[in-house]
Amino acid sequence: MKLKNKKITVIGLGETGVDTAVALKKLGAEVYITEIKNTEEIKKTQTVLEKQGIKTEIGKHSVEFISGSELIIPSPGVPLNAFPVLWAKENNISIKSEIEIAYQISPSKKIVAITGTNGKTTTTSLTDLLFKNAGLKHVTCGNIGNSFIGEIEKIKKDTVIILEVSSFQLEYIENFRPYISALLNITKDHLDYYDTFSQYVSAKKKIFINQKEKDIAILNWADPFCKEIGNDLSIKKIYFSSMHDLKDGIFLKDKKVIYKNNNISIEIADISKGKLFGIHNAENIMAVCGIAISFGISSSIIQKTIEEFIPVSHRIETIAEKEGIIYIDDSKATNIDAVKRALESFSSKKNIILIMGGKDKGFSFMPLTSLISEKVKYLVLLGQTAERIKDQLKESNVPQKIVKTMEEAVVLSSQIGQKGDIVLLSPGCSSFDMFKNYQERGDVFKRVVQSLL
Repeated sequence: MKLKNKKITVIGLGETGVDTAVALKKLGAEVYITEIKNTEEIKKTQTVLEKQGIKTEIGKHSVEFISGSELIIPSPGVPLNAFPVLWAKENNISIKSEIEIAYQISPSKKIVAITGTNGKTTTTSLTDLLFKNAGLKHVTCGNIGNSFIGEIEKIKKDTVIILEVSSFQLEYIENFRPYISALLNITKDHLDYYDTFSQYVSAKKKIFINQKEKDIAILNWADPFCKEIGNDLSIKKIYFSSMHDLKDGIFLKDKKVIYKNNNISIEIADISKGKLFGIHNAENIMAVCGIAISFGISSSIIQKTIEEFIPVSHRIETIAEKEGIIYIDDSKATNIDAVKRALESFSSKKNIILIMGGKDKGFSFMPLTSLISEKVKYLVLLGQTAERIKDQLKESNVPQKIVKTMEEAVVLSSQIGQKGDIVLLSPGCSSFDMFKNYQERGDVFKRVVQSLL
């Protein structure tokens, strides 16, 4: 891919945008980066980039700045209708995602790409530990926090790239081709970004678009969208299911992961010996087993990995217990399916004080009504969506109160709670109305909980 002396404009001055700009500058491109926000943190980053010869524009997107660009690279989450994107389309300028650029310049093409509405980070982190235990040379990156392009200098020809991929990153791929693509699930999300749910599904489906006959797709048989997508694929498929005994594939039986192939059944792992619980995590583990099978990794290493794995922060993470009340951080639950999975992880009924709310992503909360009615004793609501959640979940007949801050939410929950109760932060929304990201939201929750001890 020819990049030297080419004017390339990156949209977005977040971590991925900065990594992309720096990598392209090293490759000899004439790099511009434009950012609509104008904060003190962004100004500091601007100064650092300008010293490296990267031209920056903050507080706006102007035609003067992007004019003459031969390539536009939107950072993940940049709106489809952002001015530079629309300008590029109108002027027939190439638009590519960061993972597309990274793929084209990467010495290794052996990619394990993991996507889905929920479970991406847990599955990616578990795969990372699996490869460490198997002694396989690899790099783990992507939507998990460190960009693919930012890791390029660590990647050799024989390096396996374990890549967490979001729909945003898949939006502008061209030749990006994983060796293994795992699709965990698809539920309604990011309707503040996409005009329709079908657009979101189409973006997820792109993970398979360039795969060839010898490549592998790992899919959730129990998810109707995954199953439908699988029907259209002509490559090798490994299905997994938490709900069915598959004739050919990976399934769960009495907490045991079974792999059935050519009428031969093999017990791969016992998930009861690990620290991950809930059906959603069983599905994540089965997806990882599919990856392990594809690389010939033994059952003993899979079992070792499951037993050693420590759940990722902010995903159904137990923080503390005080006076018999357990506090759990599920700040990473940014859609209603994630909230549903969190609630279903607890077998007890009517003992959950649920903290919900955040930035509005455009979907309905009404599908949670019956589960909340069954599991939740009190709803504490905050953020941009608080009033809408209150209205949409009134049929649950669960007491509700709107608060202004996380501190107020935690204190109220502690006052309501009794011995045996669970205070669960599972917002069902993104965090950007009140916090920098879901990590900061979870950290604030933890800090307030700790202050009560």
